[in-house]
Amino acid sequence: MTDEERMQREASLIGTVRSKLPDFAKMCANDAELVMLHQDAFATDYQEDEYMLLGMAIKYAGLRGKEVRVIGTNRSSLGEENRIQ
Repeated sequence: MTDEERMQREASLIGTVRSKLPDFAKMCANDAELVMLHQDAFATDYQEDEYMLLGMAIKYAGLRGKEVRVIGTNRSSLGEENRIQ
């Protein structure tokens, strides 16, 4: 991949995160070193496009020098306690 291609892909990633995840982008703009996400923030019902957004969010945070920590348990924000054991 050329530098120009990499820069275009990075710009696309930044644009997507800023448009689809504006609150996340704002969190990454502050001075904190850590960004926390709840397990249910993405793909609560296992949607493929949400998996891609999660990966993009993590990559975006990395570009901003942020550590990402995932908290909570799957579907706990929905009041469900059924988890894979």
